[in-house]
Amino acid sequence: MDDPQNETPPPVSHPVNEDGVPVAAETTKVCPACQSMLSDGTIENRSVLYCTKCGGVLVSIAKFLPLVEYLRAVWGSTGANIEPRDNADADRHFTCPLCDRTMMGHPYGGPGNVNIDTCERCSVIWLDRNELRRIAMAPDHYSLYSKYDPGGGLRG
Repeated sequence: MDDPQNETPPPVSHPVNEDGVPVAAETTKVCPACQSMLSDGTIENRSVLYCTKCGGVLVSIAKFLPLVEYLRAVWGSTGANIEPRDNADADRHFTCPLCDRTMMGHPYGGPGNVNIDTCERCSVIWLDRNELRRIAMAPDHYSLYSKYDPGGGLRG
């Protein structure tokens, strides 16, 4: 007979929101875009801070390129409907949720035609709603990401 005290509890499953991000507990960190509280979340088993109000994502720079490469492999690049970059958000000055210093906004150097916000001190990137998808779905004829394995480590 099985001993219920020795059973492994089932993994905790967090609800998945409309963006496909499993969201856990709310944190004490403030969204730089809408000033709501950020929540812990995951995208393809990589921890992020996610805003349930505006859909923005804060991801570490170290996890960003491996995540993009993984998403490109899973989703595939369609190259369809690549919109031009909207520079309306190029000169904004967000506050980093981790250190409260001003983040730097600039065009992302890879595919996707988006402006991103970075905090070099904390090594994080802020992406507005759908910017990660735009980056991952854009055609990239000269992959910047090929030196990373799907788990985020450097290849070779």
